[in-house]
Amino acid sequence: TGVQTCALPISVFRRWSFSAIHGTREHLWTPLHDATVPVRGGADEVESDVEREVSNGGPTGLVPAHAGVAVPLAAAPGGTAFGTLVHEVFEVADVADPDLEAELARVVDDRARSSTAGVGRGELVTGLAAAARTPLGPLVDGRRLADFGRGDRLAELSFDMPLLDTSNRVAVRHLGAVLLDTLPHGDPQREYAASIASGRFDLDLAGYLQGSIDAVLRVPNADGTYRHVIVDYKTNRLHAPGAADPLAAYHPSLLPTEMAHADYVLQALLYSVATHRFLRWRMAGYDPDAHLGGIAYLFLRGMVGDSTPIAEMGDGSSCPYGVFAWRPPAAAVLALDDVLAGRRVA
Repeated sequence: TGVQTCALPISVFRRWSFSAIHGTREHLWTPLHDATVPVRGGADEVESDVEREVSNGGPTGLVPAHAGVAVPLAAAPGGTAFGTLVHEVFEVADVADPDLEAELARVVDDRARSSTAGVGRGELVTGLAAAARTPLGPLVDGRRLADFGRGDRLAELSFDMPLLDTSNRVAVRHLGAVLLDTLPHGDPQREYAASIASGRFDLDLAGYLQGSIDAVLRVPNADGTYRHVIVDYKTNRLHAPGAADPLAAYHPSLLPTEMAHADYVLQALLYSVATHRFLRWRMAGYDPDAHLGGIAYLFLRGMVGDSTPIAEMGDGSSCPYGVFAWRPPAAAVLALDDVLAGRRVA
């Protein structure tokens, strides 16, 4: 299978990916330089046991019924095959094409070949088109994926970041300590940061960190510059199969549970560091405070186009269903970069 068990703690010089780091919590060990272990999206989108907590509408009274709202991808299967297919389609398709359904159908036919991973072709095209036409909230000023042409959407930004060597390793718990130092009180991710700092991962990193960011969106600022928002597509099924109101499970107040459960918060932060380094190298006059725009994790099954409900959040902001949006302070991203590069000791 290419997977072996290994006693923790783990400390070794190797090429790490987010999936490899997350896998250590399950005591799963992926071999060094194993080319069969993908770094692109889809591999980390297994069936979630969170659905048992939020299925059939989540906590009583939190979300309304959504009668009459079509959820095209509600019945699509979970797991990596479907997730990988969706990522491949969004990587290639021009989501700003005026004839979006035809563009998606063309790419689906090319990528799916003999199989659409257990979902009907028409259902898949309809669902992906709806997701692309769903407003993404304040991080991108209400724009949709369909509003970002190829010049403003960098798809599959791959990275291979050097870490330290085995004589000066990065303890993952130090990342949590740095976050607690740099995230403001009241930030929704401080609880997750505390779990990392207290040993959620008994793991030291050395070697390289590799991965591929699904997309980076270029969003105009008021002064004519641009900020850059990291996007990750998630096909996780958070509702129970056959739920009467599947959309309810994608209320934005419920998504942090899945983000923490699957360690996607850590993934988002590592991707933020990679994007920071990319912009620092490529962008004249780069200013992290202005040009780092945050992250949007898109749980595509809950994104149903113009009819996607917009939820009013407790902090006075609003967010569409299916969208987890967070803009960590630039200071946190810079501090994590310093730790990973060996410039800072937590």
